[in-house]
Amino acid sequence: MKERLKRKIIHLIESKSEGDYWDFKQEWHKDNERLIHDILCFTNTVHDRDCYLIIGVSDKGEVVGVNEEGRLKQAGILDLLSNTVFAGDFTPEVMVDTIEIEDKEIDILIIFNSYTVPYYLKKKSKKYQNLREGFIYTRVGDRNTPIKQNATIHQIEMLWKKRFGLTQAPLVQIVNRLENKTEWIRNEGTYYNIYKPEFRLVEEYDDERGRGQFYVYSQENSSFSYKDLSIMYNQTILKDFQLVVLDSGRFETPVPEWGYVVKERRVGCYKYTYKYYLKNSIEYKLQQFFFDISNEEELYAKNNFDEVILYFDNEEERLEFESYIKNNQNIVD
Repeated sequence: MKERLKRKIIHLIESKSEGDYWDFKQEWHKDNERLIHDILCFTNTVHDRDCYLIIGVSDKGEVVGVNEEGRLKQAGILDLLSNTVFAGDFTPEVMVDTIEIEDKEIDILIIFNSYTVPYYLKKKSKKYQNLREGFIYTRVGDRNTPIKQNATIHQIEMLWKKRFGLTQAPLVQIVNRLENKTEWIRNEGTYYNIYKPEFRLVEEYDDERGRGQFYVYSQENSSFSYKDLSIMYNQTILKDFQLVVLDSGRFETPVPEWGYVVKERRVGCYKYTYKYYLKNSIEYKLQQFFFDISNEEELYAKNNFDEVILYFDNEEERLEFESYIKNNQNIVD
């Protein structure tokens, strides 16, 4: 994570400009009021990215390093936020990290993306002369809402839409709603969202059954079948998936992806193959949606399935795994 962060920050510094999710500061804020204002502006963004206050870099993108005098630590910032009264008792999530660039230390204040926007002060502290309770501050492009002004009606409306998931594409909205299974009901092979009935998951059995993959034989019963699954918005199919139903119907999951390592001389041949899921993929989220952990037979079937399937947090971790296998073939063999 540290190296990924460093690469990202170097890229932003090299742009020599500020943007809607990053800002340069030559030094740490000298008063807490301005710090909270910056945090609120970056927390209240419509986009779906984490934001970065890059401390130790001039407005023109010149790396100057952090001045030890007045340097802030994460614990102090968290204490400041916890002692600030935000509406709804939602507190922005932040983290401070330090990287080294050009032999100089740079502090990064990461303001994590949130969907509980907008954040604003419920009660004004006596220490603050300019921050206003009830005012919503945001960031558009490389500009913050001035500390004595409220965001525009349009900007505030977009923040509330983000809170309710209305700024995202329909497919993203549907996938996010899969995390709350109580929102969905099933009727004859179709799942409907009770709050957004135009969001549907439609299953149909695939009569042209293909051959069973190796994971079929990890089960107590090797009987299996396939289904076609369509994620639909009204009458529009947003995405199709193939499901495999294992152990005579006890466990249902999207078909895992193939992975290939070490290409052989013969065309299309690889020394090692494997099946996997990425935990940030739609396939994995669908698997978790269909899986009922309270069903003992289903849990047993899934445990058998997981013995022969790999799970990665993301694509980067998967590629690191393949690189390790490629460079350590003697161990694998």
